[in-house]
Amino acid sequence: MLILRSELKPTIQKRSLKAFIDLAILCALTNQPLTGYGINTLFMNKFGIMVSPSMIYVTLVSMERKGWIKCIRNRNGRAYSLTDQGREIADDIRGIAEEIRSFTITLQKLKT
Repeated sequence: MLILRSELKPTIQKRSLKAFIDLAILCALTNQPLTGYGINTLFMNKFGIMVSPSMIYVTLVSMERKGWIKCIRNRNGRAYSLTDQGREIADDIRGIAEEIRSFTITLQKLKT
């Protein structure tokens, strides 16, 4: 799972990760349930970016309310896994990336 190119400037990469935190979490949960701490550790290992725990937990609560993820209790605390709806969204990440790309092209046209 590579969401952002590693050669991007860290400030842009960090802003992008924060802007698409819900999509990044969905992608992170495609392989296994993770705790909020586990998600943050994964982001740190993949991108070198530490996301505020409050941002992660607020996003997890929001995603749970939307029905994208569900909480499961395990010995490490609260872990989160994808629901069928969340898996559908994660599976459509290429389509979502194309929408983002199209929007970026539109932004570039504003400069001219």
